Amino acid sequence: MAELRCTARRVGDLESRNEEYELVFSVDGSPERAARVGYQAARAYEINEALEACVEAARRTIEEAGLSARPTDEALSQFAWRAMQSVKYEDGSPKTSSLPL
Repeated sequence: MAELRCTARRVGDLESRNEEYELVFSVDGSPERAARVGYQAARAYEINEALEACVEAARRTIEEAGLSARPTDEALSQFAWRAMQSVKYEDGSPKTSSLPL
């Protein structure tokens, strides 16, 4: 079974109110697709825009791998959100998560 992997790390000024992340999506044998997103936690519209960019990068990664799996936007959004939150306090250290397809 194929997996969508996401390697996330927090970038930018870790003390800033603006949170910035780099997420790299990959599936076995396909090119990686990166999304660099940022938002201010108090601004829901910025969070939504960041998640939409992540969903788009994940979806293109799946398509480029030639897989027929079609996870919902909601599933991909939650996957990206959890990946970002898992590295929020990691001082720039990357962490990889996976989503079975």
